[in-house]
Amino acid sequence: MKIRILVIVASVLMLTWLGASLFRSRQAALQPQTDDRDSVSLHDPHTPDPRRARARKPSGEPSTSELTGTVTNHWLQSLLSEGGEVPLLPPEQVERWLELNHTNADSLLAARQSGAGREYLLTALTNYPNDSRVLFTALSLDDSPEAKHERLERFKTAAPENALVDYLSAREHLKNSQSDQAMRDLLTASQKGQFQDYTLEATQNAEELYLAAGKSPAEAKAFASSTVLLPHLAQLKGLAQDMATLQRQYVGAGDSSSAETLAHYGLQLSEHLSTGEGSRYLIDQLVGYAVERIVLSPLNAEKNYDFLQGTVQDRLAQLDAKKAEAKQTSQFLSQWMATASEADLVNYFERLKVYGENGALNWLRQR
Repeated sequence: MKIRILVIVASVLMLTWLGASLFRSRQAALQPQTDDRDSVSLHDPHTPDPRRARARKPSGEPSTSELTGTVTNHWLQSLLSEGGEVPLLPPEQVERWLELNHTNADSLLAARQSGAGREYLLTALTNYPNDSRVLFTALSLDDSPEAKHERLERFKTAAPENALVDYLSAREHLKNSQSDQAMRDLLTASQKGQFQDYTLEATQNAEELYLAAGKSPAEAKAFASSTVLLPHLAQLKGLAQDMATLQRQYVGAGDSSSAETLAHYGLQLSEHLSTGEGSRYLIDQLVGYAVERIVLSPLNAEKNYDFLQGTVQDRLAQLDAKKAEAKQTSQFLSQWMATASEADLVNYFERLKVYGENGALNWLRQR
């Protein structure tokens, strides 16, 4: 699994949008795979079509102790490069980690996140079938529609206050042309304040695994942050596209009110990703902006909407400004990481884990 630090890029489009190669670590979340990854592409004129590669085998990379404030840290150089990869852990280290943690759900998911085989996720599903974190990670499994539906129903039961589950359910209903059920799911999601994607726990567990495997604190934090899986983002992007299709049907039938209701639901989803609980990483925010753009596109661009406090054109201009800001952030972060000390890297990734990417970047800018 090919990883680059901090946020995904989508081949040519994301390179244009976000600028630097740092914005590639979220490839893990969105890349269509032939084994167990969600097959939905994020490619459209506004959102990247990510490409996730495979992790390489462990190598004799120098440790972070060689970092002296210039570009001499070889493991970091590798991650920042065009072909940067997080090395796979030796199987015996993964097995030792599982044994130390009694093969619990956390350790199995951390093993899977580090690049170990899908069997670790399948074991977690067998041993912990009603664990919400396990069911969330299982969104990446590409198996039968019946199996997906059954897991989604268990996910609803395991996390009844999590709006994310209802959005995922709405996506499945729209895929099956069940618009009435999808509208009920979207209404239910709009009434919930929680939006949990379990990334904080995943980052902490993976960090502990990398530390146990002998990585330095800086390496462990960087690898853990870079390998967090976000399987829901592709599905939420697909949900927005399906919502836009339904909106156009409503507009064509003269039902502008229903089209606007769907846009309102889409904006609520966008807020979860761009400013709310689901906005921990910049890629979450970028997908949130893309969701908003997609659900606004079927509406009259020049009409003043109350829920937008302006026109669609006005809002799209604001999204363009956010896009430009993200590009500047990418360039700034790329330049800083190339010469950051080990202590600063540890501080940055700790803040990323605890406060999210915006919080970590604010700390960095103030230095």
